[in-house]
Amino acid sequence: MKYSKIIIWGHPLYSHTHSYVHEAYYRAFKSLGYDVYWFHDDDYPVDFDFTNCLFIGEGFADKKIPINDTSCYMIMYCPSPIKYQNAGRYIDIRMTAVNFKDHIQEYSVDKSSLTKIGPACYFDPKTSNKVRVNNDYVDYQIDDYDKVYISWATNLLPDEFEEEDIYLERENKIYFFGTISAHGICENYSNWQPFMKACSDNQIRFIVNDPWQNPVSMGDVITNTQKSLLGIDIRGPQHIKQQLLTCRVFKNISYGHLGLTNSKAIYEELEGNCVYNSNTEELFYDGMKNKENYKLISDGMKYVKENHTYINRISSLLSIL
Repeated sequence: MKYSKIIIWGHPLYSHTHSYVHEAYYRAFKSLGYDVYWFHDDDYPVDFDFTNCLFIGEGFADKKIPINDTSCYMIMYCPSPIKYQNAGRYIDIRMTAVNFKDHIQEYSVDKSSLTKIGPACYFDPKTSNKVRVNNDYVDYQIDDYDKVYISWATNLLPDEFEEEDIYLERENKIYFFGTISAHGICENYSNWQPFMKACSDNQIRFIVNDPWQNPVSMGDVITNTQKSLLGIDIRGPQHIKQQLLTCRVFKNISYGHLGLTNSKAIYEELEGNCVYNSNTEELFYDGMKNKENYKLISDGMKYVKENHTYINRISSLLSIL
């Protein structure tokens, strides 16, 4: 790689859900032997040499990110790409989704028209370095830049996967570390409610921890998820419609659980190495039926280990530099 340092620039740990992504990238780059640093707007050295760096960040946490013409900036969810017009290279990092639209971005991924650079990763290069204006060629406009469509991954490194976790003793409880909301465009309660009812009907306690209200360490998330009777991820109607590829199923599988999802897009990304049902009440019973299907669980763990860690994501991103 031509860049001398990796700079993770963004949310400090536990301050935002995206901070767990930053932590995962940081740990993965470290494990690969890169010279990697993690800074944010309120904590960074003023005498640091920020030239010739690869920056990985998030567009709502980059107010003070140093921009120079020798560095590359891979920024996810960026509301102001024009900010990077004088950067050495700017790459817009986006989630893999179709018909995606919010107050920041609007796009739809057509995988058949893009270059696949790795598992769940697709590259859409800028069309040209120059555009023609009044018979003269000038620098490309800021709306013509490289884009990568990517999904997040499990936060475990490949050497942290433990096959014996498949056989851990489980409690008669289900722990969920994520947001369940009855409001807004990403409402997901309507799809969670049938699953939670099935838990109640079977005298299984369902315990939710909202990371926005009570952030906990990766270790605590893993430990409690492993104690859970089932490892579950349920997407709301909007995510199902957008075919959004998310990371929770990858994490649950890597922690030793059977993958359970109501998303056909995630099921297909896992090439069937999990259990899928769009009816979330039935998904509960599918999970109970297969929670000791150790062959399926082991196959899922192997598939995630080979395809959906941050080592995979880093390999994909570095392939376009």
